[in-house]
Amino acid sequence: MSDVVISSSTFHRRALRIFSLWEKKEDDSAPLPEVEHLLVVAGNSDEENPYRKGSALQTYLLGYEFPSTLMMLSNKGRAKKVVFVVSTSKAKLLQPLLTAPSDEKFEVEILTRSKDEAENKNLFEQVIDAIGDGNTVGTLPKDKMAGKFVNEWQSVFTSSGKDIKEIDVGPGVSTLLAVKDEEELRNEMHAAKMTNHLMSHFSDAMSSAIDQGKRITHEQLGEQIEQKLEDTKFWRSLKLGDGFETGFGDWCYSPIIQSGGNYDLKSSAQTDDQKLKPGVILCSLGIRYKSYCSNVGRTFMIDPDSAQEKNYLFLVELQKFVIGELKEGAVAKDVYAATVEKIRNDREDLLPHFVKTCGFGMGLEFRDAAYALGPKGTRTLKQDMIFSLSLGFHNIPQAKGDKTYAISLVDTVQVGKSGAKILSEGMKGKDDVMFFMDDDEEDKKKAAQGGRGVARKAAPTVMVKSKLRNENRDVDADALKRREEHQRELAVRRQEAGLERFSEGDGGRGRGEKQWKSFTSYQKESQLPEAVTSQKISVDVRRSTIILPINGYAVPFHINTLKSIVKQEEGDYTVLRFMFVTPGAITGKKEDTPFEDPSATFIRGITYRSLDGFRYAEVHKDITELKKAATKREAERKELADVVEQDRLIELKGKRPIRMTDVQVRPVFDGKRQMGDVEIHSNGIRYQSSLKSEQKIDILFSNMKHLLFQPCDHELIVILHIHLKTPILIGKKKAADVQFFREVSDQSFDETGNKKRRKNYHDEDELEAEQEERRRRSDLNKYFKAFSDKIAEASDGRVEVDIPFRELGFQGVPFRSNVLMQPTTETLVFLTEPPFLVLTLSEIEVAHLERVQYGLKNFDMVFVFADFKRTPIHINTVPSAQLDNVKEWLDSVDIPFTEGPVNLNWGAIMKTVNEDPYEFFKEGGWGFLSAKGDDEEDSDESEEESEFSAGSDVFKSESSESGSDFDDDDASDDDDESAEDISADDWSDAEEKLERKEQERRQNGKGRAASDSGSDRPKKSKSKSGKR
Repeated sequence: MSDVVISSSTFHRRALRIFSLWEKKEDDSAPLPEVEHLLVVAGNSDEENPYRKGSALQTYLLGYEFPSTLMMLSNKGRAKKVVFVVSTSKAKLLQPLLTAPSDEKFEVEILTRSKDEAENKNLFEQVIDAIGDGNTVGTLPKDKMAGKFVNEWQSVFTSSGKDIKEIDVGPGVSTLLAVKDEEELRNEMHAAKMTNHLMSHFSDAMSSAIDQGKRITHEQLGEQIEQKLEDTKFWRSLKLGDGFETGFGDWCYSPIIQSGGNYDLKSSAQTDDQKLKPGVILCSLGIRYKSYCSNVGRTFMIDPDSAQEKNYLFLVELQKFVIGELKEGAVAKDVYAATVEKIRNDREDLLPHFVKTCGFGMGLEFRDAAYALGPKGTRTLKQDMIFSLSLGFHNIPQAKGDKTYAISLVDTVQVGKSGAKILSEGMKGKDDVMFFMDDDEEDKKKAAQGGRGVARKAAPTVMVKSKLRNENRDVDADALKRREEHQRELAVRRQEAGLERFSEGDGGRGRGEKQWKSFTSYQKESQLPEAVTSQKISVDVRRSTIILPINGYAVPFHINTLKSIVKQEEGDYTVLRFMFVTPGAITGKKEDTPFEDPSATFIRGITYRSLDGFRYAEVHKDITELKKAATKREAERKELADVVEQDRLIELKGKRPIRMTDVQVRPVFDGKRQMGDVEIHSNGIRYQSSLKSEQKIDILFSNMKHLLFQPCDHELIVILHIHLKTPILIGKKKAADVQFFREVSDQSFDETGNKKRRKNYHDEDELEAEQEERRRRSDLNKYFKAFSDKIAEASDGRVEVDIPFRELGFQGVPFRSNVLMQPTTETLVFLTEPPFLVLTLSEIEVAHLERVQYGLKNFDMVFVFADFKRTPIHINTVPSAQLDNVKEWLDSVDIPFTEGPVNLNWGAIMKTVNEDPYEFFKEGGWGFLSAKGDDEEDSDESEEESEFSAGSDVFKSESSESGSDFDDDDASDDDDESAEDISADDWSDAEEKLERKEQERRQNGKGRAASDSGSDRPKKSKSKSGKR
């Protein structure tokens, strides 16, 4: 134990937290509040039974399990004390605990044992005397400790003759350890990630064994997975984050692998020695990281039938439902009851096969029975509790034969305020767990899907490589048909999701109604200013209040209740007219202003007049300025409403942070551009200005939504752009985007090159400059890309580097300038200059293309967000030549789109949607956009056909008139001959022959015109005939 270091600060912080929870005397902590002493007597280590309350409590406070140790926590009012009885070597390790790091202290006493048995007995007697005769002490009898140390304690305790009652406080200790702090949550996260990676390794090993036909038993496969935990190179190669340390992982239990029809969904199941068989394969893995447990279970299916697929997908859907129920304040049995009710409503046929509990609490103990998610669970869930969410169905009859199978889905979850967070997310999608080894069956499924997924992966192109018009018509028609079919699927999916999201129970009328906001000027009469005694109009700037005399009383009106104030001159009098906000008054945007009691009596207006015009002018000025200041404050409050204060940046200590130097930042400080450095720290990055030390920007990994790198291949700057989840303050302005960039051109290089060009009249210098610029661009791209990758790596998987696809870009006007919009994997961006645009594709509900008409050079795009409260984004003036490319891109990222010939009033549309979203989807949802588009397309087609017909007639008439200059027989012969040529030969030959005929016709026309020059017949010019 020479390398053991105990943290005094952690011990004191957690011990104080235990004392605090102990004093609260909550119902869930019973019977702990009934005792004043909590006694933990640890015996010898027991590898067969590592999960004991006493060991968990020791690990929670000390970070390690100390065998042969007595620990007693005493909580007598303000007298808080922790007593240890330990050996000499352990006493040395506990010495740092005697020094409290904070002002809030409690006593720590360390009693050291020796080889003198009498002295050791005396130490135990001191502990017994501290408990006191006739008192009660909380113990943990279910731990079943054994060993010489425990026997000595039991002997002294029994022979003491003291009347001390022992109470089992195990359930209360569970409450003390249930809510995890930040360090514990970090350990749980690492444990869950380790389990996930091992599950991925199992999936590869299992599928490979099945595919190759290897005869391997469940035990042998389980041993392979167990050995992987000891593979240090494997864990180092995964790069699980700066906080992860290899060598601290251990198994909670041996891997549980089941197949072939024998399934047990209990956490105590064992792996048997049967051969691994195709079909349904269950695997459960549990890893402890620094003693904190995780649990993951998955169901793998080899060539599943449709019923098995359906049942598994329902299980995944059921887990999402339960995740929403696991929130702060929920009772364990209510979560189970809601789950059962969900199954009864959606899949009643599976209800008899559902497991008896939905999971259990977890942490330092693998299974805490006090927090079982079953029908008898009475514990209340709190934020940052950890649970093993275990859902499954067993003994399900197979479609063919008399065998049964089971499906299971187990994850480690963290309880939140509005729902749980899955720490072991992944490896549960259909593509992850279902394997189709039968080639014929797989071909059938691909044929049924029509190959749409494969076809949509092809990169769109605007180049026409065919020489013939009709060569690719069939291919384009097939692609168009697939796109239309996919769009119909997306529209149906959005409609169903909308109905489910805004069901009558939770999304009907009244969503987002404005709440009454009261304005209080004074709590009591004594707070009124002394100026009110003069019975004159007064302004209290500090309280934002106008005080008006009414019938001898000073009546205060908060400035926010004032609609307007008007000053007029009427003869010798000056008149002040006050108008207030009242129900029913037409107030423009405030027409629907809510009132606490609209039926009450309100003052709509009040008028005062006075001969003292100078004073009324001063009053009018003061009230106007007060109203402006209040309006400005309210605008600033709304502007900064979504700004969230970030946690503190944890700086790296002991090593130099990775740094990117000499970069500029946008938005800028004080409107001035300046250079600075960007550093990567433990939980975020920091930009530090090189000019002023106080000018710095901290961005946490947890607040990064998108990390974007834009190379400088076609730009003047190379960009590292961060789009934030919630805005932050930079200076006095909020910013949702922070960008670091460096200019490509070297400012020290004289681009004019006057002196060089006077001496050298060759292009060598220009070529050298171009090569240097290319090298500089390449170096900058590598530098910024490498730093972006370092940020993604340090974020522990929270963000990934996204790069714009310039070849998929299209021109548009998102704000005021026509710019190049570039898609990325997750976004649509414009990053070159502010204002920036970063559209998250997953947040888009639907896209609508406006002004899509034949003959127009541009069209507009509108993106509607899934959060209907957000204002739709408009991208205007997109060239019509890029319409097909835009449609193909939207379809490839699963965004349903519609099109129409005119611009719509989206303000009115979104107001209707927000008034009653459920009714909106019930009446067809976004279908009205496509319905309008179809009608307009039909009308456009009819118009185009009529125009084409008219054009044909005109062409015929023009041809007949222009042909009057020539001989009719020649013309008819030419027409017949050309028609035969076109029908007999291909298009290119026909074009050549038509060209030759046209030349011959022109020559004949010239000859005829010359021979007729002497006649009196009037001549027609081609231009005139063409105008007719």
